[in-house]
Order: sequence, then C-alpha cells, then structure tokens
Amino acid sequence: MPAIAAPLTGYFAILASPRAYATLGYLFLSMATGIFAFTFAVTGLSLSLGLAVLIVGIPFTLGFLALTRVLAVAEANLLRVLVDPLAPAAAPLLPEGTGWSARIRSLVTDRRTWSSLAYFLLLLPLGIAYANVLAALLIVALGLLAAPLVALFAAPGTVSVEGLQLMVNHPFVILSLCGLAGAFLVPLILHLGMRLGRFQSWVAKHLLVRE
Repeated sequence: MPAIAAPLTGYFAILASPRAYATLGYLFLSMATGIFAFTFAVTGLSLSLGLAVLIVGIPFTLGFLALTRVLAVAEANLLRVLVDPLAPAAAPLLPEGTGWSARIRSLVTDRRTWSSLAYFLLLLPLGIAYANVLAALLIVALGLLAAPLVALFAAPGTVSVEGLQLMVNHPFVILSLCGLAGAFLVPLILHLGMRLGRFQSWVAKHLLVRE
C-alpha cells in the first residue's frame, strides 16, 4: 500500500495533497542524485574499460554492474514511493538464470543493466532542469505572495521596480493583485511538478523496471 495518498482533484485542492509535495521534493533531490548517479556511471565505465586488459578488471566490472542494478532498484522504489505508486515493480537485483554462473553471465547481457546506466546518465541533465525551473518559479511565486507585505513598509504612493520609483494611484491594489497572482502560481507549480514526476516515472519505466 502506498505510504502517501493519491493527489486530490481540483486546481487548488492540490495544495492539500502530500503526493504533490513529495514529488516536488523528489524533483529537487534529483539534481543531487543525478550528480551522484552520473559520476558513478562515468567513473565505473571508464575504470571498467581501463582495467579490461587486466585480470582484476573482470571482478571490478561485474561488481560495478551488480551495483548498478542495486542503485536502479533503489531509484525505482524511490519513484514508486514518492512519485507514482502505480509504477511497475523494480527489476530483480540479478537477472534470472540457472545457477550463479548463468545469472552472472546474464548480468552482462541483460538489457536492463545497460539501460539503467543510460538512465543514470540522463538523470543529471533532467535533475538540473527540474530543479532550476521549479526553483525559479518558486522564487517568483513567493515574491508575488510577499508583495502585499511590502506595501506595509513601502513609502506611500510608490512602488519600487528594479530601482525605479513609479508613482501609482493605488499601490495597495496593485500589490494585492501581485499576491493573488502568487497564490495562483503556487498550485500551478505543484501541478507542473506532478507532470514532471509522471514524465520521470515514464522514463524509469522504460529504462529501470520491467514492462
């Protein structure tokens, strides 16, 4: 059973959805996990190729591929808990086979092993894009929400915009409209986060888990 309830319906009802905030947290976290995953994949592949001519290269490569499967299962389960409770179950740690020798051989030939590495390489640019876009929108939304409070401390009849003092007849009305715009933008960010989370779950479905 999912640990977090499914999101509510309605535009503003999403503000009461724990799933929306969990998805937003995953998207912000994906930049950090993307850096780790990208570094792991590039370093592991480089060392595996560099040590291929040595005997020690074989156990290192097998260990790297096995750890890739472990991280893939962890990422798939994280997505399942935070983003999409209906996502397919993660692939097994090791491919199926008769005996350990067959399973180890399948580890090298199984498509999921290599598609998981491709997912880890993609996670960095996707995570950076998610975090930057959502952070920029949140800054704008919070700035708009704070605009009515600014009116309490601003000089009467003036509004500061990029260092220019613009005289307006009703500054409190304008700042109140900014606050309403911010209140509308916050749920929009959560809806966008849910859509980005579903996209990330779709990518994981095709690269990390069984169809």
